[in-house]
Amino acid sequence: MADQSEEPMTMLEEIDQVYACAAECEIWDQPVEHSTARAFVFAATGFLRGLGEVADSELWRSSAALLRRCRRFVCTIPLPFDHPLLQFEAAARQLEVKSAQLEGVADSGHVERLRSVVPSLRGLAADGGDPLGDCTREFLTLEDPCDGFVVLSDRRFTGAVAETMALNGVEASIGTHADLLGHDIYASVVIVGSPTWTHPGLLNAPRTENLALVHYGFFREDPEVAPLLFGPAASTHVTRPIKKSKPFRCGAPETPVLGWQPVEPDEASLLSAEECSPSEEIRASFPRYSSTGGHRGVPDQVEAHAAVLADGSHVLLPTDLDARVLSLRAEELPDIQVEQVLASSVGRGDYLALRNRPHHQDLMDRADAILGPDAASLRATQAEWKGWLWERTEQHPRGIRGVADELRSRGAVTANVGYWVSDWCIRPRSKADFAVVLHYLAAGADVDRVWERLRRIDSAHRSAGQRYADDLQRALTPDRVARLIAAGWCTVRLTGSDSETLVARIDYTLSGTLQVPLNALCRLRSTEDSR
Repeated sequence: MADQSEEPMTMLEEIDQVYACAAECEIWDQPVEHSTARAFVFAATGFLRGLGEVADSELWRSSAALLRRCRRFVCTIPLPFDHPLLQFEAAARQLEVKSAQLEGVADSGHVERLRSVVPSLRGLAADGGDPLGDCTREFLTLEDPCDGFVVLSDRRFTGAVAETMALNGVEASIGTHADLLGHDIYASVVIVGSPTWTHPGLLNAPRTENLALVHYGFFREDPEVAPLLFGPAASTHVTRPIKKSKPFRCGAPETPVLGWQPVEPDEASLLSAEECSPSEEIRASFPRYSSTGGHRGVPDQVEAHAAVLADGSHVLLPTDLDARVLSLRAEELPDIQVEQVLASSVGRGDYLALRNRPHHQDLMDRADAILGPDAASLRATQAEWKGWLWERTEQHPRGIRGVADELRSRGAVTANVGYWVSDWCIRPRSKADFAVVLHYLAAGADVDRVWERLRRIDSAHRSAGQRYADDLQRALTPDRVARLIAAGWCTVRLTGSDSETLVARIDYTLSGTLQVPLNALCRLRSTEDSR
Protein backbone atom coordinates (compact mmCIF):
# COMPACT_ATOMS: atom_id res chain seq x y z
CA MET A 1 0.00 0.00 0.00
CA ALA A 2 2.84 2.37 0.83
CA ASP A 3 4.34 1.95 -2.63
CA GLN A 4 0.98 2.62 -4.24
CA SER A 5 0.42 5.75 -2.16
CA GLU A 6 3.73 7.15 -3.37
CA GLU A 7 2.79 6.84 -7.02
CA PRO A 8 2.16 10.25 -8.64
CA MET A 9 -1.48 11.20 -8.93
CA THR A 10 -3.12 11.54 -12.28
CA MET A 11 -4.42 14.93 -13.39
CA LEU A 12 -8.00 13.80 -12.69
CA GLU A 13 -7.07 12.67 -9.19
CA GLU A 14 -5.41 16.03 -8.50
CA ILE A 15 -8.52 17.86 -9.69
CA ASP A 16 -10.70 15.67 -7.46
CA GLN A 17 -8.45 16.39 -4.49
CA VAL A 18 -8.57 20.14 -5.06
CA TYR A 19 -12.35 20.03 -5.51
CA ALA A 20 -12.83 18.04 -2.30
CA CYS A 21 -10.57 20.42 -0.39
CA ALA A 22 -12.32 23.48 -1.80
CA ALA A 23 -15.75 22.12 -0.91
CA GLU A 24 -14.71 21.81 2.75
CA CYS A 25 -12.64 24.98 2.98
CA GLU A 26 -13.64 27.71 5.42
CA ILE A 27 -12.74 31.23 4.24
CA TRP A 28 -12.40 33.94 6.86
CA ASP A 29 -12.36 37.64 6.11
CA GLN A 30 -10.03 39.05 8.77
CA PRO A 31 -9.93 42.86 8.95
CA VAL A 32 -7.08 44.39 10.92
CA GLU A 33 -7.24 47.66 12.84
CA HIS A 34 -4.13 49.71 13.62
CA SER A 35 -4.63 53.41 14.26
CA THR A 36 -1.21 54.60 13.07
CA ALA A 37 -1.37 52.58 9.85
CA ARG A 38 -4.90 53.81 9.29
CA ALA A 39 -3.94 57.46 9.80
CA PHE A 40 -0.94 57.22 7.46
CA VAL A 41 -2.82 55.47 4.64
CA PHE A 42 -5.66 58.03 4.81
CA ALA A 43 -3.21 60.95 4.92
CA ALA A 44 -1.21 59.58 1.98
CA THR A 45 -4.36 58.87 -0.03
CA GLY A 46 -5.72 62.35 0.73
CA PHE A 47 -2.51 63.88 -0.61
CA LEU A 48 -2.58 61.73 -3.76
CA ARG A 49 -6.26 62.42 -4.39
CA GLY A 50 -5.66 66.13 -3.92
CA LEU A 51 -2.86 66.15 -6.48
CA GLY A 52 -5.01 64.56 -9.18
CA GLU A 53 -3.43 65.00 -12.60
CA VAL A 54 -0.73 67.24 -11.12
CA ALA A 55 0.86 64.07 -9.67
CA ASP A 56 2.50 63.53 -13.05
CA SER A 57 4.29 66.89 -12.98
CA GLU A 58 8.02 67.10 -12.25
CA LEU A 59 7.30 68.98 -9.02
CA TRP A 60 5.27 66.18 -7.49
CA ARG A 61 6.23 62.98 -9.33
CA SER A 62 8.93 61.79 -6.88
CA SER A 63 6.88 62.54 -3.75
CA ALA A 64 3.76 60.88 -5.14
CA ALA A 65 5.73 57.77 -6.17
CA LEU A 66 7.42 57.54 -2.77
CA LEU A 67 4.10 57.78 -0.95
CA ARG A 68 2.48 55.18 -3.19
CA ARG A 69 5.36 52.85 -2.43
CA CYS A 70 5.10 53.38 1.34
CA ARG A 71 1.32 52.96 1.22
CA ARG A 72 1.67 49.69 -0.71
CA PHE A 73 4.23 48.38 1.77
CA VAL A 74 1.96 49.18 4.71
CA CYS A 75 -1.01 47.44 3.07
CA THR A 76 0.66 44.34 1.62
CA ILE A 77 3.87 43.43 3.48
CA PRO A 78 3.60 41.69 6.90
CA LEU A 79 6.81 43.14 8.34
CA PRO A 80 7.45 45.40 11.35
CA PHE A 81 7.11 49.04 10.39
CA ASP A 82 10.74 49.70 11.43
CA HIS A 83 12.10 46.91 9.21
CA PRO A 84 15.07 48.22 7.17
CA LEU A 85 13.52 47.03 3.87
CA LEU A 86 10.56 49.38 4.34
CA GLN A 87 12.67 52.53 5.00
CA PHE A 88 9.76 54.52 6.44
CA GLU A 89 11.96 56.84 8.53
CA ALA A 90 14.13 57.69 5.52
CA ALA A 91 11.00 58.30 3.43
CA ALA A 92 9.62 60.65 6.09
CA ARG A 93 12.85 62.67 6.08
CA GLN A 94 12.80 62.88 2.28
CA LEU A 95 9.19 64.09 2.23
CA GLU A 96 9.87 66.64 4.96
CA VAL A 97 12.78 68.11 2.98
CA LYS A 98 10.66 68.15 -0.18
CA SER A 99 7.78 69.98 1.49
CA ALA A 100 10.21 72.63 2.76
CA GLN A 101 11.68 73.06 -0.73
CA LEU A 102 8.21 73.52 -2.24
CA GLU A 103 7.07 76.07 0.35
CA GLY A 104 6.15 79.26 -1.51
CA VAL A 105 6.88 77.60 -4.86
CA ALA A 106 4.02 75.14 -5.34
CA ASP A 107 0.32 75.15 -4.48
CA SER A 108 0.01 75.76 -0.72
CA GLY A 109 -2.77 73.19 -0.34
CA HIS A 110 -0.66 70.44 -1.88
CA VAL A 111 2.33 71.43 0.26
CA GLU A 112 0.26 71.37 3.44
CA ARG A 113 -1.20 67.94 2.65
CA LEU A 114 2.30 66.61 1.96
CA ARG A 115 3.57 68.05 5.25
CA SER A 116 0.68 66.45 7.13
CA VAL A 117 1.69 62.99 5.94
CA VAL A 118 5.14 63.14 7.55
CA PRO A 119 4.12 62.77 11.26
CA SER A 120 2.04 59.65 10.63
CA LEU A 121 4.82 58.10 8.54
CA ARG A 122 7.31 58.87 11.30
CA GLY A 123 4.79 57.44 13.73
CA LEU A 124 4.84 54.15 11.82
CA ALA A 125 8.63 53.89 11.94
CA ALA A 126 8.70 54.72 15.66
CA ASP A 127 5.80 52.38 16.43
CA GLY A 128 7.59 49.35 14.99
CA GLY A 129 4.38 47.32 15.05
CA ASP A 130 3.59 44.46 12.69
CA PRO A 131 -0.23 44.27 12.63
CA LEU A 132 -0.55 42.21 9.44
CA GLY A 133 2.17 39.84 10.61
CA ASP A 134 0.67 39.49 14.11
CA CYS A 135 -2.73 38.62 12.67
CA THR A 136 -1.16 36.17 10.21
CA ARG A 137 0.75 34.38 12.96
CA GLU A 138 -2.29 34.15 15.20
CA PHE A 139 -4.32 32.49 12.44
CA LEU A 140 -1.55 30.06 11.49
CA THR A 141 -1.02 28.89 15.05
CA LEU A 142 -4.63 27.68 15.27
CA GLU A 143 -3.29 24.69 13.32
CA ASP A 144 0.26 23.42 12.90
CA PRO A 145 2.03 26.46 11.43
CA CYS A 146 4.58 24.17 9.75
CA ASP A 147 1.76 23.09 7.47
CA GLY A 148 0.78 26.69 6.73
CA PHE A 149 1.40 29.02 3.83
CA VAL A 150 1.51 32.83 3.59
CA VAL A 151 0.72 34.45 0.23
CA LEU A 152 2.34 37.79 -0.67
CA SER A 153 1.91 39.91 -3.80
CA ASP A 154 5.67 40.43 -4.27
CA ARG A 155 8.24 37.61 -4.15
CA ARG A 156 11.09 39.99 -3.23
CA PHE A 157 9.82 40.08 0.35
CA THR A 158 9.33 36.35 0.89
CA GLY A 159 12.75 35.86 2.53
CA ALA A 160 12.38 38.78 4.93
CA VAL A 161 8.84 37.72 5.91
CA ALA A 162 9.95 34.12 6.49
CA GLU A 163 12.80 35.35 8.71
CA THR A 164 10.48 37.61 10.72
CA MET A 165 7.93 34.81 11.11
CA ALA A 166 10.66 32.46 12.40
CA LEU A 167 11.92 35.07 14.88
CA ASN A 168 8.37 35.17 16.25
CA GLY A 169 8.20 31.40 16.60
CA VAL A 170 6.22 30.56 13.46
CA GLU A 171 7.74 28.39 10.74
CA ALA A 172 5.61 28.59 7.60
CA SER A 173 6.07 28.55 3.84
CA ILE A 174 6.05 31.98 2.19
CA GLY A 175 5.33 32.56 -1.49
CA THR A 176 3.31 34.42 -4.09
CA HIS A 177 -0.16 33.81 -5.51
CA ALA A 178 1.34 31.59 -8.18
CA ASP A 179 2.98 29.28 -5.63
CA LEU A 180 -0.43 28.35 -4.23
CA LEU A 181 -1.95 27.53 -7.60
CA GLY A 182 -0.19 24.15 -7.72
CA HIS A 183 -1.42 20.85 -6.29
CA ASP A 184 -0.07 21.03 -2.70
CA ILE A 185 -2.69 21.09 0.07
CA TYR A 186 -2.06 23.10 3.27
CA ALA A 187 -3.78 23.04 6.66
CA SER A 188 -3.97 26.85 6.80
CA VAL A 189 -3.30 29.63 4.32
CA VAL A 190 -3.16 33.39 4.84
CA ILE A 191 -3.45 35.78 1.90
CA VAL A 192 -2.07 39.18 2.92
CA GLY A 193 -3.54 42.28 1.30
CA SER A 194 -6.89 43.42 0.06
CA PRO A 195 -9.15 40.58 -1.20
CA THR A 196 -9.85 42.65 -4.32
CA TRP A 197 -6.21 42.15 -5.35
CA THR A 198 -6.33 38.38 -4.79
CA HIS A 199 -5.96 35.98 -7.70
CA PRO A 200 -9.48 34.52 -8.26
CA GLY A 201 -8.17 30.96 -8.33
CA LEU A 202 -7.08 31.21 -4.69
CA LEU A 203 -10.69 31.76 -3.58
CA ASN A 204 -12.71 29.62 -5.95
CA ALA A 205 -10.35 26.63 -5.75
CA PRO A 206 -8.44 26.98 -2.46
CA ARG A 207 -5.77 24.37 -1.66
CA THR A 208 -6.38 24.54 2.08
CA GLU A 209 -8.76 23.62 4.86
CA ASN A 210 -8.72 27.12 6.37
CA LEU A 211 -8.13 30.34 4.46
CA ALA A 212 -7.76 33.81 6.00
CA LEU A 213 -7.88 37.08 4.08
CA VAL A 214 -5.77 39.37 6.26
CA HIS A 215 -6.08 43.04 5.34
CA TYR A 216 -6.76 46.40 6.90
CA GLY A 217 -10.41 47.07 7.59
CA PHE A 218 -10.50 50.53 6.02
CA PHE A 219 -11.13 49.35 2.46
CA ARG A 220 -14.59 49.69 0.96
CA GLU A 221 -15.11 46.16 -0.32
CA ASP A 222 -16.70 42.80 0.43
CA PRO A 223 -14.79 39.67 -0.59
CA GLU A 224 -16.62 37.44 -3.04
CA VAL A 225 -16.13 33.85 -4.17
CA ALA A 226 -17.12 32.83 -7.68
CA PRO A 227 -18.34 29.29 -8.48
CA LEU A 228 -15.59 26.69 -8.26
CA LEU A 229 -15.98 25.59 -11.87
CA PHE A 230 -18.07 26.70 -14.79
CA GLY A 231 -20.21 24.41 -16.94
CA PRO A 232 -23.53 22.61 -17.16
CA ALA A 233 -23.07 20.24 -14.22
CA ALA A 234 -24.96 21.14 -11.05
CA SER A 235 -21.82 20.70 -8.94
CA THR A 236 -20.10 23.54 -10.76
CA HIS A 237 -22.17 26.14 -8.93
CA VAL A 238 -20.73 25.35 -5.50
CA THR A 239 -19.94 28.51 -3.56
CA ARG A 240 -18.84 29.05 0.04
CA PRO A 241 -19.83 31.94 2.24
CA ILE A 242 -16.98 34.05 3.57
CA LYS A 243 -17.13 34.28 7.33
CA LYS A 244 -16.49 37.71 8.81
CA SER A 245 -14.11 37.69 11.75
CA LYS A 246 -14.06 40.29 14.47
CA PRO A 247 -11.49 43.02 13.77
CA PHE A 248 -7.99 42.10 14.85
CA ARG A 249 -6.87 45.12 16.84
CA CYS A 250 -3.20 45.88 17.12
CA GLY A 251 -1.43 48.80 18.75
CA ALA A 252 -2.43 51.24 21.48
CA PRO A 253 -4.23 54.29 20.06
CA GLU A 254 -4.41 55.90 23.50
CA THR A 255 -0.62 56.37 23.59
CA PRO A 256 0.35 58.11 20.34
CA VAL A 257 4.04 58.53 19.61
CA LEU A 258 6.02 61.69 18.86
CA GLY A 259 3.26 63.88 20.27
CA TRP A 260 1.10 63.14 17.26
CA GLN A 261 -2.63 62.56 17.74
CA PRO A 262 -4.30 60.11 15.32
CA VAL A 263 -7.67 61.24 14.01
CA GLU A 264 -10.36 58.71 13.17
CA PRO A 265 -11.59 59.43 9.63
CA ASP A 266 -15.22 59.49 8.63
CA GLU A 267 -16.38 55.95 7.82
CA ALA A 268 -18.05 57.29 4.68
CA SER A 269 -14.61 58.03 3.29
CA LEU A 270 -13.38 54.43 3.37
CA LEU A 271 -10.81 53.76 0.69
CA SER A 272 -11.27 51.93 -2.57
CA ALA A 273 -8.97 48.91 -2.60
CA GLU A 274 -7.82 49.77 -6.12
CA GLU A 275 -6.34 53.03 -4.83
CA CYS A 276 -3.68 51.14 -2.89
CA SER A 277 -3.15 48.25 -5.28
CA PRO A 278 0.08 47.41 -7.11
CA SER A 279 -1.77 47.76 -10.42
CA GLU A 280 -2.80 51.33 -9.55
CA GLU A 281 0.83 52.10 -8.80
CA ILE A 282 1.94 50.73 -12.16
CA ARG A 283 -0.65 52.85 -13.98
CA ALA A 284 0.28 55.96 -12.03
CA SER A 285 3.93 55.61 -13.05
CA PHE A 286 3.20 56.47 -16.68
CA PRO A 287 0.68 58.82 -18.29
CA ARG A 288 -2.37 57.28 -19.89
CA TYR A 289 -2.17 57.02 -23.66
CA SER A 290 -4.48 59.24 -25.69
CA SER A 291 -5.24 58.34 -29.29
CA THR A 292 -6.19 61.92 -30.14
CA GLY A 293 -3.63 64.13 -31.83
CA GLY A 294 -0.71 63.11 -33.97
CA HIS A 295 2.23 64.65 -32.12
CA ARG A 296 4.45 62.91 -29.65
CA GLY A 297 6.97 64.74 -27.50
CA VAL A 298 9.96 62.50 -28.21
CA PRO A 299 10.55 59.66 -30.67
CA ASP A 300 11.17 57.05 -28.00
CA GLN A 301 7.68 57.23 -26.42
CA VAL A 302 5.39 54.35 -27.39
CA GLU A 303 1.99 52.93 -26.51
CA ALA A 304 2.15 49.90 -24.22
CA HIS A 305 0.14 47.80 -21.82
CA ALA A 306 1.29 46.29 -18.54
CA ALA A 307 1.27 42.54 -17.93
CA VAL A 308 1.54 41.31 -14.33
CA LEU A 309 3.67 38.20 -13.92
CA ALA A 310 3.30 35.22 -11.61
CA ASP A 311 6.17 36.34 -9.36
CA GLY A 312 4.63 39.76 -8.63
CA SER A 313 6.77 41.72 -11.09
CA HIS A 314 5.46 43.12 -14.36
CA VAL A 315 6.47 43.88 -17.91
CA LEU A 316 5.45 46.64 -20.31
CA LEU A 317 4.61 45.28 -23.76
CA PRO A 318 4.12 47.32 -26.94
CA THR A 319 0.63 47.17 -28.38
CA ASP A 320 1.24 47.61 -32.07
CA LEU A 321 4.99 47.40 -32.68
CA ASP A 322 6.96 44.69 -34.41
CA ALA A 323 9.17 44.35 -31.32
CA ARG A 324 9.96 40.77 -30.37
CA VAL A 325 10.40 39.09 -27.02
CA LEU A 326 11.46 35.59 -25.95
CA SER A 327 8.46 33.44 -25.07
CA LEU A 328 7.48 29.88 -24.15
CA ARG A 329 3.98 29.04 -25.26
CA ALA A 330 1.89 27.51 -22.46
CA GLU A 331 0.49 24.64 -24.52
CA GLU A 332 4.00 23.28 -25.20
CA LEU A 333 5.03 22.64 -21.57
CA PRO A 334 6.68 20.48 -20.31
CA ASP A 335 8.37 20.40 -23.74
CA ILE A 336 10.47 23.53 -24.06
CA GLN A 337 10.62 25.59 -27.21
CA VAL A 338 11.94 29.10 -26.66
CA GLU A 339 11.16 31.39 -29.55
CA GLN A 340 11.13 35.05 -30.51
CA VAL A 341 7.54 36.21 -30.95
CA LEU A 342 5.84 39.55 -31.47
CA ALA A 343 5.52 41.18 -28.08
CA SER A 344 2.07 42.43 -29.05
CA SER A 345 0.90 38.82 -29.54
CA VAL A 346 1.49 37.44 -26.04
CA GLY A 347 -1.16 37.37 -23.35
CA ARG A 348 -2.42 35.66 -20.24
CA GLY A 349 -0.95 32.19 -19.74
CA ASP A 350 2.10 32.76 -21.95
CA TYR A 351 5.58 32.56 -20.44
CA LEU A 352 8.12 35.34 -21.02
CA ALA A 353 11.90 35.30 -20.58
CA LEU A 354 12.99 38.66 -19.17
CA ARG A 355 16.05 40.35 -17.77
CA ASN A 356 16.57 43.62 -15.94
CA ARG A 357 17.61 45.36 -19.15
CA PRO A 358 15.46 45.96 -22.25
CA HIS A 359 15.31 42.96 -24.56
CA HIS A 360 15.94 45.20 -27.56
CA GLN A 361 19.10 46.76 -26.08
CA ASP A 362 20.37 43.28 -25.29
CA LEU A 363 19.77 42.21 -28.88
CA MET A 364 21.54 45.31 -30.21
CA ASP A 365 24.66 44.56 -28.19
CA ARG A 366 24.69 40.92 -29.31
CA ALA A 367 24.01 41.88 -32.93
CA ASP A 368 26.80 44.47 -32.93
CA ALA A 369 29.20 41.75 -31.83
CA ILE A 370 28.11 39.72 -34.87
CA LEU A 371 28.46 42.73 -37.22
CA GLY A 372 31.96 43.38 -35.95
CA PRO A 373 33.84 46.48 -37.21
CA ASP A 374 30.99 47.39 -39.59
CA ALA A 375 28.51 47.86 -36.74
CA ALA A 376 29.07 51.60 -36.21
CA SER A 377 28.75 52.45 -39.91
CA LEU A 378 25.63 50.31 -40.36
CA ARG A 379 24.00 51.80 -37.26
CA ALA A 380 24.68 55.29 -38.62
CA THR A 381 22.76 54.40 -41.78
CA GLN A 382 19.89 53.10 -39.63
CA ALA A 383 19.81 56.26 -37.52
CA GLU A 384 20.04 58.59 -40.51
CA TRP A 385 16.82 57.68 -42.33
CA LYS A 386 14.89 57.46 -39.05
CA GLY A 387 16.17 60.91 -38.04
CA TRP A 388 14.96 62.40 -41.32
CA LEU A 389 11.54 60.80 -40.84
CA TRP A 390 11.27 62.11 -37.28
CA GLU A 391 12.12 65.64 -38.40
CA ARG A 392 9.33 65.47 -40.97
CA THR A 393 6.80 64.44 -38.29
CA GLU A 394 7.96 67.37 -36.15
CA GLN A 395 7.38 69.77 -39.02
CA HIS A 396 4.02 68.39 -40.10
CA PRO A 397 0.98 70.15 -38.54
CA ARG A 398 -0.66 66.76 -37.89
CA GLY A 399 2.50 65.04 -36.73
CA ILE A 400 2.88 61.28 -37.14
CA ARG A 401 -0.67 60.82 -38.42
CA GLY A 402 -0.24 63.46 -41.08
CA VAL A 403 3.01 61.95 -42.36
CA ALA A 404 1.42 58.47 -42.41
CA ASP A 405 -1.50 59.76 -44.48
CA GLU A 406 0.84 61.39 -46.98
CA LEU A 407 2.93 58.23 -47.32
CA ARG A 408 -0.22 56.20 -48.06
CA SER A 409 -1.30 58.76 -50.64
CA ARG A 410 2.07 58.22 -52.36
CA GLY A 411 1.59 54.46 -52.56
CA ALA A 412 2.83 53.03 -49.24
CA VAL A 413 0.80 49.96 -48.26
CA THR A 414 1.90 50.23 -44.63
CA ALA A 415 2.77 53.49 -42.88
CA ASN A 416 3.59 52.56 -39.29
CA VAL A 417 5.44 55.83 -38.77
CA GLY A 418 5.25 55.75 -34.97
CA TYR A 419 7.18 52.48 -34.98
CA TRP A 420 9.56 53.42 -37.80
CA VAL A 421 10.93 56.44 -35.93
CA SER A 422 11.60 54.41 -32.79
CA ASP A 423 14.88 52.71 -31.92
CA TRP A 424 13.13 49.34 -32.12
CA CYS A 425 12.74 49.61 -35.88
CA ILE A 426 15.53 48.65 -38.27
CA ARG A 427 13.60 48.97 -41.53
CA PRO A 428 10.02 48.67 -42.79
CA ARG A 429 8.90 45.17 -43.70
CA SER A 430 8.38 46.11 -47.35
CA LYS A 431 11.16 47.36 -49.59
CA ALA A 432 8.53 49.08 -51.76
CA ASP A 433 7.22 51.00 -48.73
CA PHE A 434 10.78 51.93 -47.78
CA ALA A 435 11.36 53.30 -51.29
CA VAL A 436 8.24 55.49 -50.88
CA VAL A 437 9.62 56.79 -47.56
CA LEU A 438 13.03 57.74 -49.01
CA HIS A 439 11.45 59.47 -52.02
CA TYR A 440 9.03 61.30 -49.71
CA LEU A 441 11.97 62.51 -47.63
CA ALA A 442 13.84 63.55 -50.80
CA ALA A 443 16.81 61.74 -49.31
CA GLY A 444 18.44 61.05 -52.66
CA ALA A 445 19.82 57.78 -51.30
CA ASP A 446 20.34 54.58 -53.26
CA VAL A 447 17.37 52.48 -52.11
CA ASP A 448 19.05 49.16 -52.97
CA ARG A 449 22.26 50.06 -51.13
CA VAL A 450 20.51 51.34 -47.99
CA TRP A 451 18.10 48.39 -47.95
CA GLU A 452 21.01 45.92 -48.11
CA ARG A 453 22.82 47.63 -45.23
CA LEU A 454 19.67 47.52 -43.12
CA ARG A 455 19.18 43.87 -44.11
CA ARG A 456 22.55 43.05 -42.55
CA ILE A 457 21.48 44.64 -39.27
CA ASP A 458 18.17 42.78 -39.33
CA SER A 459 19.93 39.48 -40.03
CA ALA A 460 22.34 40.06 -37.15
CA HIS A 461 19.43 40.78 -34.79
CA ARG A 462 17.67 37.58 -35.80
CA SER A 463 20.85 35.53 -35.36
CA ALA A 464 21.54 37.09 -31.96
CA GLY A 465 18.01 36.42 -30.81
CA GLN A 466 18.13 32.81 -31.96
CA ARG A 467 21.45 32.19 -30.22
CA TYR A 468 20.12 33.61 -26.98
CA ALA A 469 16.94 31.53 -27.30
CA ASP A 470 19.06 28.40 -27.84
CA ASP A 471 21.21 29.22 -24.79
CA LEU A 472 18.11 29.74 -22.66
CA GLN A 473 16.54 26.51 -23.86
CA ARG A 474 19.65 24.55 -22.89
CA ALA A 475 19.66 26.20 -19.45
CA LEU A 476 16.04 25.23 -18.75
CA THR A 477 16.79 21.90 -17.10
CA PRO A 478 13.97 19.51 -16.12
CA ASP A 479 14.03 20.69 -12.49
CA ARG A 480 13.70 24.31 -13.65
CA VAL A 481 10.80 23.41 -15.91
CA ALA A 482 9.11 21.58 -13.01
CA ARG A 483 9.49 24.71 -10.90
CA LEU A 484 8.11 26.79 -13.75
CA ILE A 485 5.02 24.62 -14.11
CA ALA A 486 4.39 24.42 -10.34
CA ALA A 487 4.98 28.06 -9.39
CA GLY A 488 4.55 29.95 -12.64
CA TRP A 489 8.11 31.26 -12.65
CA CYS A 490 11.74 30.24 -12.30
CA THR A 491 15.13 31.90 -12.63
CA VAL A 492 17.86 30.78 -15.01
CA ARG A 493 21.48 31.89 -15.23
CA LEU A 494 23.09 31.38 -18.62
CA THR A 495 26.78 30.79 -19.22
CA GLY A 496 29.21 33.66 -19.49
CA SER A 497 28.57 37.15 -18.17
CA ASP A 498 24.81 37.16 -18.71
CA SER A 499 22.72 38.29 -15.76
CA GLU A 500 19.97 36.12 -14.34
CA THR A 501 16.91 35.58 -16.54
CA LEU A 502 13.42 35.24 -15.12
CA VAL A 503 10.96 33.00 -16.96
CA ALA A 504 7.46 33.83 -15.72
CA ARG A 505 3.84 33.32 -16.68
CA ILE A 506 1.60 36.28 -17.49
CA ASP A 507 -1.22 36.13 -14.94
CA TYR A 508 -3.21 39.12 -16.20
CA THR A 509 -2.89 42.34 -18.15
CA LEU A 510 -4.06 45.72 -16.93
CA SER A 511 -6.84 47.44 -18.82
CA GLY A 512 -6.00 50.51 -20.86
CA THR A 513 -2.73 51.57 -22.42
CA LEU A 514 0.17 53.67 -21.18
CA GLN A 515 2.66 56.01 -22.84
CA VAL A 516 6.11 54.70 -21.88
CA PRO A 517 9.74 55.23 -22.92
CA LEU A 518 11.27 52.59 -25.18
CA ASN A 519 13.82 51.51 -22.59
CA ALA A 520 10.96 50.44 -20.30
CA LEU A 521 9.60 47.91 -22.79
CA CYS A 522 10.08 44.13 -22.70
CA ARG A 523 12.20 44.07 -19.56
CA LEU A 524 11.65 42.70 -16.09
CA ARG A 525 10.26 45.39 -13.81
CA SER A 526 9.21 45.47 -10.19
CA THR A 527 6.81 48.10 -8.96
CA GLU A 528 9.84 49.84 -7.47
CA ASP A 529 11.26 50.34 -10.96
CA SER A 530 8.17 52.25 -12.04
CA ARG A 531 8.99 55.49 -10.35
